[in-house]
Amino acid sequence: MNRYQLSQILFEQTKIIEPYPDKVKPVAEMVNVTAFFPGGKGLWLEDNSNIFPDILVLGHDFSTVDYYNKMLETGQSEINSSTWRAMRKLFNDTDSDLNRCFFSNVYMGLRDADKMTGVFPGSRDKEFVKRNLEFLKTQISTMNPKVIITLGKPASINLSLLSAQLIDEWSKGKALSNPNNGLKRNAIIDGLSYVCVALEHPSMRNQNVKRRRYENEFGVYTGNEAEIEMLKDALCKELTR
Repeated sequence: MNRYQLSQILFEQTKIIEPYPDKVKPVAEMVNVTAFFPGGKGLWLEDNSNIFPDILVLGHDFSTVDYYNKMLETGQSEINSSTWRAMRKLFNDTDSDLNRCFFSNVYMGLRDADKMTGVFPGSRDKEFVKRNLEFLKTQISTMNPKVIITLGKPASINLSLLSAQLIDEWSKGKALSNPNNGLKRNAIIDGLSYVCVALEHPSMRNQNVKRRRYENEFGVYTGNEAEIEMLKDALCKELTR
């Protein structure tokens, strides 16, 4: 499996998500642009790279039906959106290569609604949630990343449901609200160990990052610096092994 086969292999397996509940629609096809999976390929397509991604970046859900349809019509990528601008800056500040990332979500499907923020409609359907958790395990096992990064509270909570090492410490949003709690090593998921990092969602980063606290051997960090140091510790130490 190479870099560009990864997206298609995972997209074909999204069938296990079916049936979709009320107010959630399936993604008909991936748009061949830089955008989060499953609406996009989940890859940074700006550099024509052949690197197989070893960082899994998890958001909440892709967006609305209308947003997806406009992307399908125009073929325009997401890289100039507020979310991507904030994320690109954060990765640049940590000297991280976006080509090493697969950008995905914990929930598949599109919001059949006007708002692209707030509670995902499918999260109210317990069986749909279970199927998405199974697919999240499939994403992780297929890709076998060295590092898993969650963006925002819902993504960190859903990931925690797959790991006994995360379930208590990351439940109810504690990955983001509790000091020095955003970086976890040796989180076991389906018998394999992963380094997991919980970050504020880029779309709300300016409002929420001030609450972050992180301490390592070099010092105590707050706010933006806390997330930068967390990410550096996770990526630099793991990706150079």
